[in-house]
Amino acid sequence: MNTSEIYKQITEKIISNLETAGGWKKMWSMPSCVSLNGHFYTGVNKLILGTDKYETPVYGTFEQIRHHGGMVRKGEKASMVVFVKRTKAEDKETKEEKTLFLLRYYFVFNVAQADFDDIGKEYIQKLVGKIGERKDNVFNRDAEQVIADWHQKPKMIFSHKEDRAYYSPSSDLISVPAIEYFKDSASYYETLFHEIIHSTGHSSRLNRFENGSGKFGSVEYSKEELVAEMGAAYMCAVCNSDNDIKNTAAYIKSWAQVLRDNYQWVFHAAGKAEMAANFVLNVQADSIAA
Repeated sequence: MNTSEIYKQITEKIISNLETAGGWKKMWSMPSCVSLNGHFYTGVNKLILGTDKYETPVYGTFEQIRHHGGMVRKGEKASMVVFVKRTKAEDKETKEEKTLFLLRYYFVFNVAQADFDDIGKEYIQKLVGKIGERKDNVFNRDAEQVIADWHQKPKMIFSHKEDRAYYSPSSDLISVPAIEYFKDSASYYETLFHEIIHSTGHSSRLNRFENGSGKFGSVEYSKEELVAEMGAAYMCAVCNSDNDIKNTAAYIKSWAQVLRDNYQWVFHAAGKAEMAANFVLNVQADSIAA
């Protein structure tokens, strides 16, 4: 399978999950999936596995399952997950060494697709307990407390004059209308979180604007908008803030079309959105489950 086919197959899977879940927030709200080696799946892999039908969000390769006393049942279908492999190569023209990022994939099964011995079952239950602990530590945050606790935030203006929300990279400034101008608190926090995610791209934070954030309508601008949309949905999920407008069929359909037109975008955005949200929330994304 070549790279373009991987991008297409994974993107279509995520679009299907988005439509099934009913919105980005609901996708992020799903329990964190963990591998049998104890690592949480993050970014695009979380979105691939997050809406699966299985009650136990624990996965492993065929060999990992065997190593933990299990055997995949005949006829079970695996799920594809991906990773980026970094390698060095010589530029043919300049003869200088350059870094290449290669997209690779492998297949995993949910533990419900296999039969385990008693030791394997006990280990899986331990992982499930760790998933619950992590959810308790990350979710159910108070939105105002999240903002108050973020020590690296930019200047924020809650305006009674301007009727638009924006983040200015040059001024490192967030401006949003005051909360009373919104129809409800969920709309207010979704808007504020959207601009907060934008602000994490500043050079003093995650330095996401290497080539500028892009002019309105440009590819770079659109990519950053997807990062902000997904990151805001992640933060809304963490703070139990729900904005029904963001879960409409028309909204989901519009993003599905964007992703189908740009198969690489979801790979770019999912990881950066989760990283940005975790940066604000002070969460370590690569937590070890066991």
